[in-house]
Parts: sequence; C-alpha cells; structure tokens
Amino acid sequence: MHEDKFIQLNDTDGSLAVIVPELGGWLLRYARPTRHGLVDALHFEQAVVDRYPKEMWAGNPLLFPMVSFNHLPGREHHYAWGGREFGLGQHGFARRSAWRVASRGEAELTLELTDSEATRGAYPFAFCHRVTYRLAGGRLHFEQTVVNRGGEPMPFSTGIHPYFQVPLTPRGERSQGFVRLPACDHLATDTRYEQFTATAQPAQSLPVAHDVAGTMFLGAFSRRELVLVDPGSELEIVLNWEGAPQHRYCALWARTTEAPFYCLEPWTALPNSFTRGTPGEVIVLQPGEEFRATMWMELRATT
Repeated sequence: MHEDKFIQLNDTDGSLAVIVPELGGWLLRYARPTRHGLVDALHFEQAVVDRYPKEMWAGNPLLFPMVSFNHLPGREHHYAWGGREFGLGQHGFARRSAWRVASRGEAELTLELTDSEATRGAYPFAFCHRVTYRLAGGRLHFEQTVVNRGGEPMPFSTGIHPYFQVPLTPRGERSQGFVRLPACDHLATDTRYEQFTATAQPAQSLPVAHDVAGTMFLGAFSRRELVLVDPGSELEIVLNWEGAPQHRYCALWARTTEAPFYCLEPWTALPNSFTRGTPGEVIVLQPGEEFRATMWMELRATT
C-alpha cells in the first residue's frame, strides 16, 4: 500500500491522525505532542499493514455488521435471520472493505460504506454506514451513523477495536501499566459463548499484566469511560463512549502478556449474539431508521 493512500488529519496543537480508507477505513495512528515529544496512542507496525487483511493487530479496525463471531449448530461463523442462514467472518466485513471518502478537511474525515454485491451474499440488507474522525483540542472524536436503506428490518452489531500502545514511551514498562475501571459487571461465559453470567464489581485498577488473552467482557458500566495508564511515562489514554448508549459492553484483550498492545473495545453486543437471542444485543433498525454513536479518545498527562 502506497503512503499516498494514507490520509493525515492535523490539529492546531500538533496532534495527528492517519486513516486508510481503502483498508477498511483503518485508523492507523493517533498521536499527540507531550513532554516526551510526539507520542502515538495506538500501536502501529508497517509489517502488520503489509499483511492486511490477514492480520490487523494495529490501529483501530471498524467492526460491522457483527462484533466477534456467531455460530450455529455444526456451523462456525454463521448466523440465522428470517429463516435463512448466512456465513459471516470474525468481526464482519467492514474492516476488510474499501470505504469511500465522503468529505475531508484539515482535521476531519468522513468515510462511507454501503451495501454492494460483495456484501449481500453474507448480509442481505441495504445500508449506509458513515464514520467521521475529527481532531479537536488534542482529542480524537469518532462519530458513527448506520441507516437502514432497505424495506425490511435490518439486524446488526457494531464496535471499535483500538490497539493501544503499551508502554506509551520507552520510559514506561508494560508490566506497570493498569486500566482504571468504573463500577461494572464482569461477564463470565462458557467455552461456546452460549450464556454469560454477570458479577458486579466495584471501581478498580486492573493491571495490564493480567492475562486477557481469552478476552475479558465487561458491562453495566456506571460510567462508559476507561483509562489506560502508563505510570512510567506519566501518560494515560482516556476512552469515553458516553455518547454511545447502545455500546453496552467492552471487551479487553491482548494477544499475550508481552504484546506491545492492549485493546479496549466498546461493543453493542457480546459474542454469539444472534444465536443467544438476548433482547437488545442485536440492534434491529426499521426501514429508514438511523443508529448513531459518538466516542472520543485522548492521550494526556496523568492526572
């Protein structure tokens, strides 16, 4: 992928963001000037980009029309709707689709993905999905709309998958990092993700060294905001999705306890949501109806 396909946004304070519309609308960088110089909040590796779409362990991939996966008896990565069965890969097709640039400014970019012959075999619905990235005051804002353009109810789930850099600078140590969690529910599940059991937990600091390779699921947040703290660098990343009320869950994941990234992923549903059929997880838009969500992330000095 030539770098001329990369679109860079620039804020007046020197913050920047880099997005690649053709690679799934992939946000590859969000960086901000700090006392350590320009620091990247998101993990980035050119080697990962070169392996796209086989691997996307960097930046912030977009998840739609399904988060995680769904399985049917004897059929992995399949879901059923309206009496029919469809195959749909992990996290849906949005992150593997080319997005169109709808509008572009110095500090703002709007991307659009619509249904096509390529999508309808796995997802037989007419939709328009728009995402805007906007830098303002050092924060990176994310705005999302999904519109049902067809004549029948349209089911989906959606989320983001940011790979935050840990540690943020060479001054930090991964093992010393932690995530500030608000009071919320911990959601334990069986090996087939066929049921989840909620246990309330108080606000706490979760060590980044804690193994989340099996994915930790959280929900019922007292506040939809998590903070990833790097004490050695005296920096933190705030992820706030108060403006996304239907993103009721967050998945925490890192490939290993040594991985250079740590993921905080607000989702509207949990894995296997179509098969479990829990009310409210699978969003269903009526013809002409619109879904909206807003979030922001901010790299800043620790408070």
